[in-house]
Amino acid sequence: MDELLLVAGLVLFFALIVAPALAIRAWRKSSDTQRELGVLRERLTALEQQLAGQANAPAPQPLPERTVEPEPVPVPVIVPAPPPPAVDPWAAKPALSEPVAVTPAATSKPVSDEPQGGMITSLVSWFMRGNPLAKLGILLLFFGLAFLFRYSVERDLFPLELRLCVAALAAVVLLALGWRLRHKQPVYALILQGGATGVLYLTVFGAFRLWQMLPVTLAFALLLLICAVSVGLAVLQRALSLAMLASLGGYLAPLLLSTGGGSHIGLFSFYLLLSCGILAISVWQHWRVLNLLGLLFTFGVGGVWGLYGYRPEFYLSCQLFLIANIVLFGVLSVGLSLRAQGGGKRIIDGVLLFAPPLIGFGMQYALTQDFTFGPAFSALGFGAFYLLLAWLVLRRKPELGRPLVLAALALGGAFVTLAIPLALSARWTSMAWALEGLGILWLGVQQQQRRMSYSGTGLLLLAVGSALWAVQDLLPALSQLMIFAVLSLTWIAAAWLWRGLNTQGSYGLLAGGIIFWLLALHGLSALTLSRWMNDLPGLLAFIALSVHGWRWAAQRLRWRALSYSVWLLWPLMLATLVWQIAAQGAIFSAGWQNLAWCIALPSALWLLYQQRTPPVPYLSQGLHLSLFWMIIAALAAELWWYIDALSWGMFPWQAGLAMTAAAAVILLVRAGLQRSLWPLRVWPQWYGTLALAPMGFFLLVMLLLTNIDDGVVMEQGYRPLLNPLEEGAAFALLALLALARLCARYFPQQGREIHKRVPLLLAGLAFWWLNGLLLRSLAWYGAIDWSVSALWSSRLVQTCFALFWMLVALLVMLRAARQVSRHEWLCGAALLGVVIVKLMLVDSAGGGGLARAVAFIGVAVLVLIVGYFSPLPPRVQQTHNEEQG
Repeated sequence: MDELLLVAGLVLFFALIVAPALAIRAWRKSSDTQRELGVLRERLTALEQQLAGQANAPAPQPLPERTVEPEPVPVPVIVPAPPPPAVDPWAAKPALSEPVAVTPAATSKPVSDEPQGGMITSLVSWFMRGNPLAKLGILLLFFGLAFLFRYSVERDLFPLELRLCVAALAAVVLLALGWRLRHKQPVYALILQGGATGVLYLTVFGAFRLWQMLPVTLAFALLLLICAVSVGLAVLQRALSLAMLASLGGYLAPLLLSTGGGSHIGLFSFYLLLSCGILAISVWQHWRVLNLLGLLFTFGVGGVWGLYGYRPEFYLSCQLFLIANIVLFGVLSVGLSLRAQGGGKRIIDGVLLFAPPLIGFGMQYALTQDFTFGPAFSALGFGAFYLLLAWLVLRRKPELGRPLVLAALALGGAFVTLAIPLALSARWTSMAWALEGLGILWLGVQQQQRRMSYSGTGLLLLAVGSALWAVQDLLPALSQLMIFAVLSLTWIAAAWLWRGLNTQGSYGLLAGGIIFWLLALHGLSALTLSRWMNDLPGLLAFIALSVHGWRWAAQRLRWRALSYSVWLLWPLMLATLVWQIAAQGAIFSAGWQNLAWCIALPSALWLLYQQRTPPVPYLSQGLHLSLFWMIIAALAAELWWYIDALSWGMFPWQAGLAMTAAAAVILLVRAGLQRSLWPLRVWPQWYGTLALAPMGFFLLVMLLLTNIDDGVVMEQGYRPLLNPLEEGAAFALLALLALARLCARYFPQQGREIHKRVPLLLAGLAFWWLNGLLLRSLAWYGAIDWSVSALWSSRLVQTCFALFWMLVALLVMLRAARQVSRHEWLCGAALLGVVIVKLMLVDSAGGGGLARAVAFIGVAVLVLIVGYFSPLPPRVQQTHNEEQG
């Protein structure tokens, strides 16, 4: 039954793995052949066309003076074939059409500069080259002998000593046969030698491990002898197959013969001996795939054993084996690989360089994770080792070149960096990574190593991630201050280093550094000023002090991007102002928090004053206007806090004070512009127009809305023209007139439209307010209730309004006649028509009475006066014709 299972397994292995692999290889070769035939056909067609063109060309006329010899036909030059490749399973057999003799002496392939594949790819490529059937056969023979040994042991068919002697004798016969056929069938002979070497490995290891027939000293001596013989044969014949099959047999022997009860020291000592043999081969002949095979078995088998069989009492032996294999594969193999490449550009085997330390550190972490700071000290040891290696290579072996030095520096720096989070908390890790990243970045910029600069920048990003992780634990203020202060300084320094290499990256680092500085100052504010003020005003005070340092540093370093950072004071002032208004409603009553404004406001004004020639006009204009509006908003909030505290019935005072304050701002700015005061003289056109636009809009709304109030002040009554409501309105109209003149002054292109429309607007506002003044006076002195129904039904109010509107219409029409303005005259006539309609529909609707008669008579007299003194002005075209006639 076991035999049937063995045969079935072999058949399945051949059908599922070997046969598809061979078919794929044959298909690839067929595709390559078809491609080459197509290229040859194209070249042949091009040559035929070229010869046909030369044959059709007209022959030159012969000269009578001399005889022209015929031009000889060029004979094709036979280029000698290149030297034969190495007789090695690595290379495929030459095609039959190539008349190149195969020399018995095999030479190894030179090291090429082609990209090196991965571990599995290289091993599969080696198996599929040369004679894969012979390799498969010797591999199956190896498995068969192993199973035969096990079967004979289980059935006790022959004495144990006889079985071992037969196996060793068979291996020696195979080895001798392979040596004899090395010239006649070199590929086949090398496979036989490799298989024989593997069988010898298996025999000696079985005699030592399974049956304890050999002492330890003799067993290892025999294994050393077999390893030395295989190395010698492989080097003498420059045969990769022999080395591969011998090594493969050696690595598989303990796995096939294992019963699960052996010592790990014996296993890994045997593997270490095999790896030393591979390293010895690399001294004379470097085969990358052989090193990858040793790396795969050593760390693969070691990892599987460690996962299931490791115990803490095995620590010392496992630690020694791990260090030895990392040094062997990760350092010595790479160094021999670089030496074998000779002069010129040298390519580092990335798998051999990075896989041993990375895989090894994973195992080291598993070994030391139960020790206090064990993984941290392990990472530090790895880093120190590779940094020392870089120094030694640069000092003692400069011929190995810079690639190995840079790679060792990268590994050393990476492991030292990894030691920090393994030993320290997230907050200390963040600061350490930030400082380390800045140092790496500085070194990369100094040496013009762009990759090193990117590595340092990446470490700065990792530092931010560690800081954010630490913030989740609700750090105290001191820790927040320290972490983000270090991050800020390192990021700003990194931005300065990047400014000549990558402008966008420099801007990003600078922005991040400024943000981290704000977070650090927030921690400082919470640490020092939390007793007297909230965090936001304290942050404003510290930022106001920081901008002076930023400006000084920008001037010394001639760094324009940093000079723009000082304007960060503006948005922080705005945020603080909004917060204070929303939370407290006033500024000057905020207590100690106003000290922040005592620092921030002078700092902002000083920055604007020092800005002699603004680099960006729009930025300067926005800074001036925003600071002006913030000052106005603070004063307005304080005024509102004051007037809102007034008692009920003081609305005229509230409205009058508000309009007077807004009008005072407009008038004061106009006076400052006339005297060319700073900062108004910097941007006078914007201070005189856009900056005052909110006050103008506020006055316009106040004039429209507050006119419907009765104007009565509690305990004071109402006094026409001496009332705070009317006085505020007078100031408002005067300020609007001044604002209109400023707009016409600084925008002359729109001045004509302003001169046309603004007087009409102001006249309409004055007319509206005079109506309110008249209505308030009639209601107060006529003892009329201030309600819509009472005022509407009052004869006194209706009559006075009719006469007042008629008087206004008369004045407008008289002025229009004097100015010969038909448009104004028509406006007065329209108001006159409204008065007449009002007399007919409103005043006559209440029946007879003296008030109605007076209204009609008064309006009639005024109409007659208008008709006499203010006739309709002629049209402009008619007036022009009369002047010409």
